[in-house]
Amino acid sequence: MKHQDRVKDAAKNTQMQMNRLDVVLGELVSNLQESRNHIFDIAEDLQKQCLQMETEIENLNRQINDLINSQEKQEQLEKRARRRLMEVSRDFKSFSEQDIKDAYMVAQSMQVELLNLRHEEIYIRKQRDAMAQQLKQLKSLAAKADKFINNTGLALKILEGNVEKISESVEEVYRKQQVETWIVQSQESERRKIARELHDGPAQSLASALIRLELVDRLDHEDQERVRNETESIKDMCRESLGDIRRIMFDLRPTLVHDKGLAHTLGTYFNDYEAKYNFDIDFVVFGKGKKYDISLEIALFRLVQEAITNVRKHAGVNKALVKLEDTAGVLTLVIKDVGSGFQADEISRTPKDSYGILGMKERVQLLGGELEIISSQGMGTQVIIKVPVEGEDNNSGQN
Repeated sequence: MKHQDRVKDAAKNTQMQMNRLDVVLGELVSNLQESRNHIFDIAEDLQKQCLQMETEIENLNRQINDLINSQEKQEQLEKRARRRLMEVSRDFKSFSEQDIKDAYMVAQSMQVELLNLRHEEIYIRKQRDAMAQQLKQLKSLAAKADKFINNTGLALKILEGNVEKISESVEEVYRKQQVETWIVQSQESERRKIARELHDGPAQSLASALIRLELVDRLDHEDQERVRNETESIKDMCRESLGDIRRIMFDLRPTLVHDKGLAHTLGTYFNDYEAKYNFDIDFVVFGKGKKYDISLEIALFRLVQEAITNVRKHAGVNKALVKLEDTAGVLTLVIKDVGSGFQADEISRTPKDSYGILGMKERVQLLGGELEIISSQGMGTQVIIKVPVEGEDNNSGQN
């Protein structure tokens, strides 16, 4: 009876864990779908803004064409007025002083009107060109949103098509459950981060720029100084939005790590990081460059990225050493700094401050590896990551 009871308990526990895994997978699919819907809403709003701005640009083009036609007519009138002035000036004996004065006034009035039309055309052209630049940026954001939609759609298809193929091994179930939970948390965190950055950065700047454009449209055309000031302000907003977009792209770009292998991707990322943050990174690679499983490469890349960010923000130095070594089927990553350090034995006592470090340890454990942190106050920090790997040389097919 005891043996049968143990078998029943084991089966019951297995079923409970499978049910929990089904719940986690269901939440993952639901969260991905919700995220996809949010991104779709953003893309739809951007498309509406693009259509509205295209309509406004068309209206401005029509105004420009009307001004060109008006200028052509005004040029004819101005030529006639000048000819009349020349006639009365040459034969002043046949015309009275009042006739000459009237001809001069008419010619002067025609010239002023023609100049006003030309200035108005220049002003509207600048307004149209600024709006066209805004439209270009909006379309860029819309294209990025469409890319996010496609990526999340692909993730949903992969998940929905493989839920029933999960291993029946209890140990594998536990591990996959943790992996999927991590994916949910990472995906949700990344979605919130991107949405927050788009809202607080480019979206706010573009909204302010549109308000300023409407203000410029209402300004008196003769108040050129204020128009120039407003235009310069709009340009500054556009530059700020472009910088924010490039920063977001910089943070997203490293996900494509599998093209040339982890070592190459880290080297490229470090070069960009040094230029962006004025931060010196010594990168050393031992062994041949290899390609690993794409999920492993992404996970390791994000771990290194997080460790480097911690050094820049908390160590009080602008330099770090990163070592990558593949020996005997074990990939070792070391991130070292000579900054302020901390008491490693107090990590468990300060959960709020150590949340990121504990999260890194959990992720390394999910990869079947181990993470060690060596640090002491004033003596710097070493983050050592070791994971078992199977990779292929990254030299084949390269010149």
